[in-house]
Amino acid sequence: MRVLLFGGAGYIGTHVALAFVNRGDTVGIYDNLSSGFKENLLPETLFYQGDILDTTRLNEVLSLGWDAVVHLAAFKAAGESMTNPAKYSINNITGSLNIIIGCTNNNIQNFVLSSSAAVYGEPTYVPIDENHPTNPENYYGYTKLAIERHLEWFSKLKGLHYASLRYFNAAGY
Repeated sequence: MRVLLFGGAGYIGTHVALAFVNRGDTVGIYDNLSSGFKENLLPETLFYQGDILDTTRLNEVLSLGWDAVVHLAAFKAAGESMTNPAKYSINNITGSLNIIIGCTNNNIQNFVLSSSAAVYGEPTYVPIDENHPTNPENYYGYTKLAIERHLEWFSKLKGLHYASLRYFNAAGY
């Protein structure tokens, strides 16, 4: 399988890339290196430097025949999202729409979103499961929920297959 990781030079992306490489997949990394590092890239991966807001570069890379994408490219500081929501709107929502539209325009039918448990907000019951109500308490969580809703619509309208991974903490405790 040929899989393209957006934000693949970051902490989580590096581990996702390693899992795909260990499976024998061809892995591309698309990253602007704003928070990821070129040193994190595995030699077995293909690297494409670019930003998810640059639709020309984005579509150039998406047209290279990928079977699936994994979207890990987002700003993630909940506190900052409350003081600078425009930054989060532009990157997380607009950038994600650019990827989603680029996938449908390039016949990429499989999409995995690195979402967040921040979409849930304050728990109304525990343990939290996928049926838990979504009520984000910060703008970061809202952007992740908005992306999920866009994916739901593109699934209905364009046949895009997707999964949203709503994890609480990628590592540690």
